[in-house]
Amino acid sequence: MTDEQIIMLVFLIIAGLGLIFIIVGIFIILWQRRKVRLCQEMTHGIVVDYRYRGNGVIVPVVEYHVLGETYKKVRTFRGYIMKSWRRDGEPYVRVTKNDCLSIAGGRMGKSDAQNMWPLGSNMAVYYHPMKPKMAFIEKIPEHQSILAMIFIGVGIFLIIIMMLIVYFIL
Repeated sequence: MTDEQIIMLVFLIIAGLGLIFIIVGIFIILWQRRKVRLCQEMTHGIVVDYRYRGNGVIVPVVEYHVLGETYKKVRTFRGYIMKSWRRDGEPYVRVTKNDCLSIAGGRMGKSDAQNMWPLGSNMAVYYHPMKPKMAFIEKIPEHQSILAMIFIGVGIFLIIIMMLIVYFIL
């Protein structure tokens, strides 16, 4: 193989990987939009437990009933914001308007979770009427998934970098 053929092979592999990242990101966006479109029925659930998500994050587990069946769902957030400081009067843990869980001071204790979501408290649940297990807790997402944006961004970055390398080397 010549040097040009090797460069083109590397370009195709990395650009192909970038394309795969973009496709996965688009798939995540389409899946989330479909779920948002389908989960329009509402009921109320009750906080029954807490789940440790790693990195000092604790989220509520909500139990809800649809047509006589009982379901449990973990509250998810668009993202997590870890701050080492907080403003005067700002709570240590809060949910931002973009549905991110903001944690000041680095870690969230179980008492913080209990203060935000006391056991037995009500939370809205938006579910799919035909598949009640598919649901959103507290609110329906209004923004794109950060994970999808990361996948698409990495894919575009890989393709652009490979195009620049091929342009300047060949």
